[in-house]
Amino acid sequence: MAISKSEARKLTINVTEMGAQVLRGVLTVGPDGAAINNVPVLEWLAQHAGVEIMLIATPVGNAVDATELKTCSRCGRDYKGDACPHCAEARARLRG
Repeated sequence: MAISKSEARKLTINVTEMGAQVLRGVLTVGPDGAAINNVPVLEWLAQHAGVEIMLIATPVGNAVDATELKTCSRCGRDYKGDACPHCAEARARLRG
């Protein structure tokens, strides 16, 4: 399942502020191995040899599948689309 570009950007900003390193771009696999924006993935990972790391990879798309039924983590209601309409309406109402 892909996450939206805006959610991916938020995640990137949050982890960068915490001191994590981020490698962002299109993953390509060629004769020289895997690369993201021409940065060899194995060389990038070698920088972290000997330490425990968490590697998170997710496809990033323009929109989440609009037909998939999701449950809101805040209010518990089921919804389809990018965001819970109930919580979005409440945020808009509270922000004026």
